[in-house]
Order: sequence, then C-alpha cells, then structure tokens
Amino acid sequence: MNSLKNSLKTIFSEDGGLFSLPGYEFRPQQLKMAEAIADALLGKRHLLIEAPTGVGKSLAYLVPAILFAKKENRKAIVSTHTKNLQEQLLKKDLAVVRSLLNEPFDAVVFKGRGNYLCTTRLRNALRQQQLFDNAELDELQRIKKWSLQSTDGDLDELPFSPSQNVRQQVCSEKGACSPKTCAPDCFFQKARSRARTADLVIMNHALFFTLFAMQESEEFFIFKNDFVIFDEAHTLEQVAGTAVGKSISHSQVLFAIHRLYNPRTKKGLFARLKTTRFRKLCEKAEDAANSFFDKIGAAAEGLAGRSNTVRVRAPFIVDDTVTKSLRELRSAVKELQDDKRTKLAKMDLAAADRLIWEAEILIQEFLGQPDRSLTYWVELSGRRFPKVYLRTAPTSVAERIGSKLFKDGTSVIMTGATLSVGGSMAYFQNRMGASDVESLLLDSPFDYLRQMRLTITSDIPSPDRDGYESALPEFLYRSLIRSQGKALVLFTNTRLMRASAEILRSRIEAEGYTLLVQSEGRGRHQLLEQFKADVHSILFGLDSFWMGVDVPGEALEHVIITKLPFSVPAHPLVESRMEMIVQRGGDAFLDYTLPEAVLKFKQGVGRLIRSRTDRGLITILDSRIVTKSYGRSFLQSLPSCPIEVMRWDGTIEELYDDGVTQTYTA
Repeated sequence: MNSLKNSLKTIFSEDGGLFSLPGYEFRPQQLKMAEAIADALLGKRHLLIEAPTGVGKSLAYLVPAILFAKKENRKAIVSTHTKNLQEQLLKKDLAVVRSLLNEPFDAVVFKGRGNYLCTTRLRNALRQQQLFDNAELDELQRIKKWSLQSTDGDLDELPFSPSQNVRQQVCSEKGACSPKTCAPDCFFQKARSRARTADLVIMNHALFFTLFAMQESEEFFIFKNDFVIFDEAHTLEQVAGTAVGKSISHSQVLFAIHRLYNPRTKKGLFARLKTTRFRKLCEKAEDAANSFFDKIGAAAEGLAGRSNTVRVRAPFIVDDTVTKSLRELRSAVKELQDDKRTKLAKMDLAAADRLIWEAEILIQEFLGQPDRSLTYWVELSGRRFPKVYLRTAPTSVAERIGSKLFKDGTSVIMTGATLSVGGSMAYFQNRMGASDVESLLLDSPFDYLRQMRLTITSDIPSPDRDGYESALPEFLYRSLIRSQGKALVLFTNTRLMRASAEILRSRIEAEGYTLLVQSEGRGRHQLLEQFKADVHSILFGLDSFWMGVDVPGEALEHVIITKLPFSVPAHPLVESRMEMIVQRGGDAFLDYTLPEAVLKFKQGVGRLIRSRTDRGLITILDSRIVTKSYGRSFLQSLPSCPIEVMRWDGTIEELYDDGVTQTYTA
C-alpha cells in the first residue's frame, strides 16, 4: 500500500515529476483523486468521483490503475463514452504516463468485432464473386490493398466508405471469425489476443456492457482478474440500458435473407444452386418480412401521433406472420450444411444461419414480451416511416445491472465532471444501483469568482407561457452584443432554434459576426472548427452541443442557455421509468425530470470555463430559474460566481452577498 501511495506522491505532489513537464501545474484535487482511487483498488472497493473540468482526471486514474495492474498482475479496463476521449488517452495521456513511470506497460484500444477486418472472410469474399456486383468487387480489391499496409485493420480507418454488403462480408463476425477458423493475420483475432495480454485495455461503454451482458462468470467483468474505470460516467445509464437491451429492424431481417439470396440483384450464397427451391424460400421469407413490418409500421403509426417512437404495452401488437418462414429458411440452410456434396462454404452458411436465428428469436421476444422488467417500443424513421425498428431495454438499469456490476472482490471506479445534484451523488447512485458505494466530490481548480459571471433574465416571459418565443430573439440579440459574438447558444428545440436564427441572422451579420446554426448542412465537427477559427462567430446548437464541446480561449466567452433543459417524457423508456417511480410512491418530476435537467444544465454551463485563463459569461434566458422553487436546484449546482439580473429595459442589477445591488444600463 505504502509503495503505491508513495509513487503517486512522487508524481502528483507539488514538487512531483508531472509538474516538471511543460504545461502542467500542481492541482491538489488531482493528487486527492489519484490517492482515493489507489485506496479503492487496494481495498477492492468501489468508488464514484465527481472531478470538475481542470482537475486532470485522466492522469489521476491512469497512473494508479497502471501501477496497481502491474504490481498485482491485474488487468485495468478504462471505458469511455466518446471516441475523442479514447484518442486523447492513447495519443496524449498515456505518452505522459510512460514518461513518468519507471517500468514499461502495454495499453491497447479494443473495439467491437464488427470494426475489424477479418482477412479470412476477405479471402472468402474474393473467391465468391457471385455475391457482389462490379462496384463491390472493386471495393474488395481496395480493401485487400489497404489490409497489406494497415497495422490494426480498423475498418473505420479505410480511406473510403464501403457498401454495407461489402463491410458486412469482410468484418469479423461471430461464428464466421474464430481462432479455429481464422488465419494468423486476422486483425480481430490479433486485437483480441493483444487485449488479453495488455495491462490496460481502453474501450467504449457500449462495448463494455455488450460484453459484460454475455459474461457468465461472476469472478470478473470481461477479462480474468480485471477491474474497471468508467470515465464520462454521466452517460452510463443510457448506454448500459441500450447495450443490454435488444433491437431488430426490417432492414436487418432483409439483410439476413439477402445474404442467402436477393431476388432483386440475383446475388447471394444460393445464387448458383441448381435447384430453385432454396431461392424460392428466400423470396417467401422476404415477402413475409415485408408484410410483417408493414403491419408493425401501420399499427405503430396509428398510435404514434407526431412521435416517431411508440411504446408497446401489451404482447402481440400484430400477429406473428414471419418467423415460420424464417424457420423454414433455417431448415434449408441446415440441409445444405449437412450435405457433403455442396460447394458452399460451411462457415458462410453458419454465419447466415446465425443471423436468421437471431432475427427469429428477437421478433418472437418482442411480440411475446416475456420479460416484464423491459420496456418495449417501435421506432419509425425515414420519410413516411419506411424504416421500422423493434427495440427493448431494461426499465431499471440499477436493478438489471447494479448488483452484477458492483460485486465483491474487485473495484468499479466511476468518474465524470457532472455526477452530483445539489452537492449529492444520491441521484446518480440510485440510477446506477450504487446506493452503498462510496462517493467523492472534488472542488474545482478554477477561480469562478474571478473567471465567470452569471446573468439571469428575470422578466422574459416563462417558456411555458405566451410571449416567450416572440421575446427570445430580442433578449438573445442584446446578450450577443454584450460579448461581441464569441457565443455558444444552447437550444432544446429545433424549431425554435431555426426561427430565432431566421429572425436574427441579418442583425447579427450586420454587426460583423458570423452565425453558425446546427443542422444547416454542416456536421458537428465542421461547425466547431469554424467556430474556433472565427473568434467573433456565434454558434446555435442543440442537444449534442450541451456536452463534449471544448473551446478554450477567446473563441468562446459566452454561453447562453435559452431554456432550462427539461426533457419531454416522449420517449417510451423515459415514460416507463417515470411510471415506475410513481408506482413506487415517488414523484416523477422531483425524482427524475428535475435531476436529469440539472445534470444537463451543468453540462451546458461547463462549456464555458475550460482553463485557468478563460473568462466568460453565462446567460440564462429562462425566468423560471428565479420564479419557480425548483430554480434553486439549478443555481445550487453552479460554482460560486457573481450573479446579475438583466431586465427587458436593458438595465442590469449586480447581486452581491452583502445584499447591495448596483444598477446600470447594458
């Protein structure tokens, strides 16, 4: 124990090795976090840590995790939500850790098998040209050429985007890619082998919980002797529920059938069989699938109103008219697998059989609803709803996952910048099934009294009353002029964002500022890069801009929150979770809606101050923060900083702790 703690002190203390490196400065919160993680690992305990921006949490968990893994011959898993953080860990933070530690360690990023090229499947695909058209055959040749130069076979790194059919035929797939069937150069098998021997494995939350759900052993999570650290833990309930849940779509079923034979393209494994019986079974299964999903779509659309998600509360929203055809198709595949004379590759038949079997089971489970702890819903997408998805997820992640995750004999560490509500982790603990888990709330290394000012508009009409939408553009304009642009404006509603942009664009551009609006043809990354490059630009953004946006410096000196981010309980999963709270005697608003909004609000505010040199203004254009009793929960979630009240006539009152106010005109 002492040796690990001493090692941390030599790295993170005020005269430690980390702060001899350029660009790093001592932060007591970082040392406290590293020591708390070390104590939890040594004691085989679980720990939740809120580490505000600027603490340097990545290094604070990487160093003790690697030291402990090496010392105890354990495997550290670090799970993140975003690819950006994975790349930061691998390309930046781990390089720093290597410079600080005296012993070498092996760290790898591990992705889901569908991300990797299976060279055995690629060679099989090149031999079965009847499965592809000329454009797809060209793509296969390009993939082969790329594979000879690639070091990890990550298909996301291809210099082009192959068709779905090509990618599905060459990526690693369960049943078709295994240590027994694959050549030594298979990229997935090599990646899995590296992950098994590495000291540190980095993956995303979705993969972790997908693999965790399949793990039957109670002794470890994914790898023998492992422990796990979750960063960006505020996303865990959502991601874990989706990963543990199940989904099947119309297009997935058709893809499984078309792998055997596509009546339109005349391609597939059955294309060159002499007998037409097998191809007719595919045509029959396709007709049945089309009819079934048409009926599902029509039934859901009748219930949906204006929503594209429809909760299914009772079994058999329609009759099962498809799984019989799928079983007949599987019987035909089995017949060919048992036929020693067939020239079809048994591995490809097995993979096709598995896809059809999964479709059959998932449809049966969705229609029958055998598990009442799950929420079932239909999702419709595309113009006039041509795409239909059947989805399920656990209503309570805490009950489904909590006890299995927070088990004895190992450690789960969860950390993030926004986990607490009103100075307590109780809400997050309850949602994750971690009520008895120790928590640590670190203070911020930033001086918010000096770096940030909060402006509240007290007399703008409430968003739930007439007049708000017509008043918002004027308040927005006055707020934007105060900071000369340099602003991120966060919306909760696409229609209101577009309407505000249309009203304000000419006035904003007349002031010499550039207005960037999400969903106007440019991707999120492109918008952010343009926003950073033009210091007087203004960015209007929706949900994805409330978190994960890092724009330090002059380009972002003002964050405007147009509306407190209460979510409308339109999604079936949210609706069922709120119903569960009420059924158990709770208050759905106070116990779910409000804390969820507070956490998202903290995420939005957190976009402003990203370094000790940043300065800026937070403006809240929602008067409910001062007129409603629940507004206190939002204000209490913010760090202490000067507060001012802006009024319609342009006057601003500065509020001080001693009760003295100073009024001036903006």
